[in-house]
Amino acid sequence: MNQNIVEYKAVLEECLVECKKMLDFEAKKRKALLDSDVNNLTAVLQAQQATMMKLENIEKKRIAAQEKAGFGEMKADEIIEKIEDKEQKNSFTSTVNELRTIVEEIQSLNKISIDIAKSNLKIANTILQQQQTENSGVYTASGANANWSSSSFEEKI
Repeated sequence: MNQNIVEYKAVLEECLVECKKMLDFEAKKRKALLDSDVNNLTAVLQAQQATMMKLENIEKKRIAAQEKAGFGEMKADEIIEKIEDKEQKNSFTSTVNELRTIVEEIQSLNKISIDIAKSNLKIANTILQQQQTENSGVYTASGANANWSSSSFEEKI
């Protein structure tokens, strides 16, 4: 068994743990968006940001471990082809496939969350526009139209 591959796989498994957290956060983010729960959404986004920072550090470790294992800039499938030990190859393949599946799920949930957020923004914008339109004929406490200024009235006279 190649120890460098074992270390590289350990970094991938560390990445897998954090990606599972991200998947959970994506589901919570979608729920917060659907519920219009701004406080929960903020908390989820903050936790997600912290996990992203961890993933960035793990990515640096992964690149270093990949180099150390002699795989340079190879893609996962190319690395799998290079692993000679059958047990190590199967274990590595399983980890890579699980990581791929989770990343695809994260991407899918993130796309849904973006669509929900865009929809919520359109609704909020429509409501604001309606309120502005409705307020255009409103009179102030003194009886003047809120949109009229005395200077514009005087110019017409």
